[in-house]
Amino acid sequence: MSAVTSAAMSDAMSLDVRGLSIAARAAGGRTVPLVTDVSFRIAPGEAFGLVGESGSGKSMTALAALGLLRRGVAVTAGSVRLGGTELAGPGRAMPAGVRGRRIAMVFQDPMAGLNPAMRVGEQIAEVLRHHLRMGRAAAARRAADLLGEVGIEAPARRARDYPHTFSGGMRQRVMIAMALACEPAVLIADEPTTALDVTVQAQILDLLVRMQDERGMALLLVTHDLGVVAGTCHRLAVMYAGRLVEEGPVGEVFDAPRHPYTAALLAAAPENAMRGTAPKAIPGTVPAPGAYPPGCAFGPRCAHARPGPCDTGPVAMTESDGRRVRCARAPELALPGVPR
Repeated sequence: MSAVTSAAMSDAMSLDVRGLSIAARAAGGRTVPLVTDVSFRIAPGEAFGLVGESGSGKSMTALAALGLLRRGVAVTAGSVRLGGTELAGPGRAMPAGVRGRRIAMVFQDPMAGLNPAMRVGEQIAEVLRHHLRMGRAAAARRAADLLGEVGIEAPARRARDYPHTFSGGMRQRVMIAMALACEPAVLIADEPTTALDVTVQAQILDLLVRMQDERGMALLLVTHDLGVVAGTCHRLAVMYAGRLVEEGPVGEVFDAPRHPYTAALLAAAPENAMRGTAPKAIPGTVPAPGAYPPGCAFGPRCAHARPGPCDTGPVAMTESDGRRVRCARAPELALPGVPR
């Protein structure tokens, strides 16, 4: 395959988020910004982590890519593209036949995503029949095969069972099988292990990585847990108050973070206890949408903030050496990292 052909195929299968802004309608007709000017690209075969505390805007970004923003919330600028297909933009609706086929999602709570009145095999087969126009018998066989691929024993028998007969980890495996049924180019996993115990979390993450590697798809992993990203992703982006504040290769960001918020997240990680260092809580909370402070939104919680560069106006994202950071003091800071 020529380099030109390979590059064209990569572009056709990449998830490209460019200048994405999302706002909610509020009382009196005003709008409240929720996500502002977010940009990143995920290539085929790449696992990309989107990290931040609750309220940072990471799940909102993922939902926009699927066209699943709730009523009263809309994309106001920018776009989300899968190759040459625009999935989200101002006034744009998700094209028919894309969601569930070319881009799919695994949600946090598998029980909320499964119909308790339908057998799990029927639910997977329904996806195949709708998107791929498979016959009933062929879809049922493929559904059982998919259950086997995600590690469910006796898949033909378990396909006839209802969701309540599965454990939480097994239900998440069912959701992964459903998401992968049509061989999507992009899989988004939004906090897929939050409700699971530690051992099962590791199993589900290993499954996601294996499925992503075998299929060569792009994986967007949305999480608040940097430990999850460390063993799963190639690159990560850190979000705070609706903006990206840092992006780069996972190893480089962990070794030498360039934004104080990233460094604070690393210092707060529970995994530090295993290294003999007590986790350090980040003081304060993420500001509510519409109440962001001037300048750097992290400024009021940041030990490195200074009057002037940090609080007088918007802080631009700068790029160097394959890293991006939104911090006015980044060139002069030497922030501690942690080994993976």
